[in-house]
Amino acid sequence: MHNALCEGKRLLHNDGRYHRRMTDPAERLRIARLRAGFETGKEAAEALGFPVSTYLGHENGSRGYPAAKAAVYARKFKVREQWLLYGTGEGPGDTGDQKAEIINIIDHLPPIKRAEALGYLRGLSNQ
Repeated sequence: MHNALCEGKRLLHNDGRYHRRMTDPAERLRIARLRAGFETGKEAAEALGFPVSTYLGHENGSRGYPAAKAAVYARKFKVREQWLLYGTGEGPGDTGDQKAEIINIIDHLPPIKRAEALGYLRGLSNQ
C-alpha cells in the first residue's frame, strides 16, 4: 500500500500527462480560445460582444465565470461546456489535432525553451 501511495504522489508531481490535465476553468478557457483561433483575449471578447475586462477576468482567473457564460464560451470556441467548467470529457484537440498538440507542448515549456521552439517553428515556416 505504501508503494502505491508513493507512486501516486510521484505521478501527481512529475508526470507531464497528468499535470496537463490538471487545469482550472480559467486555463481551460484560455486553451479553448487559442485553439479556436483567437490570438488575444481582446479579440475573443469583441467577437463574443462581452466587455474586454469581463472576459479577461474570466480568462486570467481573477473572476470565476458562471455556467451561463460557460455555455456561450463553449458554443463560440466549439468545446463542451462540461470541459470548460470541470475538465471532464474531451477538450479541444483531444482527438489528434496537430495544432492543438503544438499549442499544448509550447504552453508547457519554460520561457527559454519556448523562445527556442518558436524560433525553430518560424524558421520552418519560411522554407
